[in-house]
Amino acid sequence: MSSIKYILTVVFSMAAYALFGQQTGFVASAPATVQAGQQFQYTVEGSEQGNVELPVLEDFELLAGPFTSFSSSTQWVNGKMTAKATASYTYILRGNTAGEFIIPPAKVSVKKENFETNEVKVTIVGSASSASSGSNSGNTGTTTGSSGTSTEQIEEQPVFLRVLPSRRSVYVGEQFVSELKVYTSVNTRPSGGLKELPYEGFYKHTLEADQTSSRENIDGKMHVTQVLQRHILIPQKAGKLVVEPFESEWTVPRRVNNPRSGSMFDQFFNDPFDRYQEVPVTIRTKPVAIDVKPLPAGAPAGFTGGVGDLNFTAALSADQVHVNDAINLVIKISGTGNISLIGTPRIDFPPDHDVYETNKSSNVRTTGNRISGTVTFEYPIVARHAGNFRIPPLSFAWFDPVAERYKSVTTDEFIFTVVKGEEIMQSGQIYMPGSRGDDVENIGTDILDISRTVPGFVPIGKSPVTNYLYWLMYVFLLLLFLILVAVIRQRNKQKADIRLLRNRKANKMARRRMKAADKARRMNNSEKFFEETEKAIWGYLSDKLSIEISALSRDRVSVVLKDAGIAETIQSELLRIIDDCEFSRYAPSSEKSDVDTLYRDAVRLLHNLENNIHVR
Repeated sequence: MSSIKYILTVVFSMAAYALFGQQTGFVASAPATVQAGQQFQYTVEGSEQGNVELPVLEDFELLAGPFTSFSSSTQWVNGKMTAKATASYTYILRGNTAGEFIIPPAKVSVKKENFETNEVKVTIVGSASSASSGSNSGNTGTTTGSSGTSTEQIEEQPVFLRVLPSRRSVYVGEQFVSELKVYTSVNTRPSGGLKELPYEGFYKHTLEADQTSSRENIDGKMHVTQVLQRHILIPQKAGKLVVEPFESEWTVPRRVNNPRSGSMFDQFFNDPFDRYQEVPVTIRTKPVAIDVKPLPAGAPAGFTGGVGDLNFTAALSADQVHVNDAINLVIKISGTGNISLIGTPRIDFPPDHDVYETNKSSNVRTTGNRISGTVTFEYPIVARHAGNFRIPPLSFAWFDPVAERYKSVTTDEFIFTVVKGEEIMQSGQIYMPGSRGDDVENIGTDILDISRTVPGFVPIGKSPVTNYLYWLMYVFLLLLFLILVAVIRQRNKQKADIRLLRNRKANKMARRRMKAADKARRMNNSEKFFEETEKAIWGYLSDKLSIEISALSRDRVSVVLKDAGIAETIQSELLRIIDDCEFSRYAPSSEKSDVDTLYRDAVRLLHNLENNIHVR
């Protein structure tokens, strides 16, 4: 036993000698060149833990920090032990003005000693407007198609976004697909609701995003990728249309370690396993330019803006009608292209007939990544004269972007006959010319003879005012009116209290989302199940606690639930279920959580939260 004590004493003495013999000092570092508006790390490193006091940062904005990390290592080489300890303090800074700036030395106090770091020179290039186009996004590579092949070196960012259009050069009215894709090398997630990417100057049709993730090699580094949004875009004007930078808030894990007392033995036995803390970051896409070519000059007659592969048909609802009856000319344009944006064809109708407002109806669908369908134009015509009438041949033209030329089709002429009805010939009705938009009326009966029946008179003594039932009903209706006014005011007051309204609907919305999750579970759609379960929990907390989705975080939820007196077991279960959902959405199939067990746990969690959270 005494020999063991002797060995431990020698070991601790040598460790203390190695640690105390290590020279104490702190070094500050930062990137030499950064883009204006770009976040960068300012790091202070030393051999001991202490308290860091930053200098006055007049030219920079402090976004987050410090994120503390401490590590120690011990080596035996040729019977000699060497120990090394490293303490790191990381701050997130941002500079918005171009120029060369000096970050003054930071002060570090260790026990009763004070140290100073070196000054750091940082050069900021560009401007804040150019930085917003993607300096923080990590999306520094341009793409040549939907495959996402990079033509530039990307920055070392743990997560970044890219806008990937399927084509960079199109005609006005020609459709193409654009994707918003996320690339990440860490376990990350958006910190709030992901807004839909705007496309100024484009007609936008939303497609369902890919629910599965994949792995992609970007410049020799593997990234997990997933398509967040997919749209079919149709440019509305010629020229260079720019998809403006899209900004999104995400969380990225940073390595941290809780500092201990700083004694020699604590440093020697410090926890070698690092912990991670989620840090919010703002990422932006780079602007993407689309070259929109104008349609060739010399469009043929009948061109109303159609672009694509289209077909054209026209038909009359009848060849023969009576006077004052209606007949319809129906035009159908079908195929693949900008169906919803095609203008109304102009028709040269014969005179002396009433033509009403054109009815337009569209049946649009997406097949693959293309918009197709049918648009129908219906022209109601009311025949006002008897005889044979002719509608000239109809011409329709469209532009085919594949063939890069206009195409047109012409129908035959339309002949219809209007005959006098038997009622008109027998009664001698006179035709009165109508106007566009008037309803079809029976001209012979729209003016009626004056009524010759003597109306009945009521004696004065029989007036309802003298009847007590009249006054009783009057009082009853008055009371009913006052009750309705009070009820309506109370309901309006409750509706005006948005917080109370969201609180009441929180459980209802959560149950609705859990039904969708249960449906996905029974259909073996695990990706959809995890997504709906996570939305149900976050949405319930947002509505119940009156906190916007964008402001929700684990730390804030924990603080609010603790203030509300929620048991720690429920809080731990909440964080566990959220972690299981997030991990399973991006994990391989073999590492996903059991959906049946997770579903029961989530339902029980929502039930416990509803019974324990009491909002004042």
